[in-house]
Amino acid sequence: MRRLLALLLTLLGVALAAPGDVDVSAELRTAHDLVAQSLREYEAGKTDEAFRTARSAYLDHFEYAEPPLRVLNPDLILEMEYRFADLRNGMKSGARIGELQKIAGDINESLRKAQSIVSGTGILAPTLAATGGFTILFREGLEAALLMAAILAYLASTRNDRLRGGVWYGALAALVATAVTWYAATYLLSIAPVSRELISAITSAIAVVILFYLSFWMLQQGDRKRSAEFMRARVSQAVQSGSLGAVALVTFTTIYREGFETVLFYQALAVASGPVMGYMYLGVALAVLALAVVFAVIFRLGRRVPTQRLFPILVAVTALFAVAFVGNGVRAFQEAGWLPVTNLYGKVPTLDPNVAALTGLHPTVETLAAQVLMILVYVVGYAVLRLREGERFKRKAHS
Repeated sequence: MRRLLALLLTLLGVALAAPGDVDVSAELRTAHDLVAQSLREYEAGKTDEAFRTARSAYLDHFEYAEPPLRVLNPDLILEMEYRFADLRNGMKSGARIGELQKIAGDINESLRKAQSIVSGTGILAPTLAATGGFTILFREGLEAALLMAAILAYLASTRNDRLRGGVWYGALAALVATAVTWYAATYLLSIAPVSRELISAITSAIAVVILFYLSFWMLQQGDRKRSAEFMRARVSQAVQSGSLGAVALVTFTTIYREGFETVLFYQALAVASGPVMGYMYLGVALAVLALAVVFAVIFRLGRRVPTQRLFPILVAVTALFAVAFVGNGVRAFQEAGWLPVTNLYGKVPTLDPNVAALTGLHPTVETLAAQVLMILVYVVGYAVLRLREGERFKRKAHS
């Protein structure tokens, strides 16, 4: 009976709040964009305009979305009321832009939660989050396994089996260091004196650069051979010293590089996953199981893994992540007030917010243009790479 009464009151509230049907998703999106606009106005010294824009975000838009949300999650609504009030009061009292950006970041996160409540997660967003969680760890873990196998094979060829323990000690230390790096990064980012959006933007930008490099590195067999030769040279120096610690250090630095990249990618993916982060961890768990099988095949059974077949798939997924992170990075810079926003709401299809965050497909000219540019760079880079390989093949044929 109480639920029925609450529902009736909610419907009455919606009817009184605004004429006609209320598009809750549209009101939430508009509130989000007005919050970002108010920050840009405040930073430009237009304090009064910024205050009015922030007030409009709440009174003219978020309040229309409140009634249906109040039944589903009343705590979130109360939290949002306080945060919008903090933003307006901060502008009135002349607070530093960094403080207001933090408040705005909390508001945007809550708006995203509200959007998820209204639209539901569906199946696509969880699938994307799980795929991302799996692919990142599996790619980096596979690379680490192959590097370890190469080091162990070199030790076996030089009959230095007594130094094999150094490889395992170094790998274990690298895993521990990676876990510490994850927790340290999470903590430092949580207390950083900059807005959440700016942190997300910088993290995404760094991830894009590394992903772009990895994509083409995996495609270039020559670069992989040079990298393997460089690693063997380092291992050779460690073996010549006869020190277990030297071998452990080489292994540690080799594996920890993969671990550091993993931490960076997961930080960017965790921000994008948001309410479906649990599925990202499910992907991580599946990757751990898959890597356990790979390790058993390589180190227990002594068999080769068909990496030549796996790498093209991993390259494609890595490229897709780069495109998604570009979109998210540009959007984060927009939310931080560093880039302009040209909205395309109503002109292009709007995705579920979780799907948009995981694909980077946000309805603004700037985010979509950045993603198109990234795709073009990949296409041109791939074409140039293939042309160079064709020229090398011709030279070898003539020689």
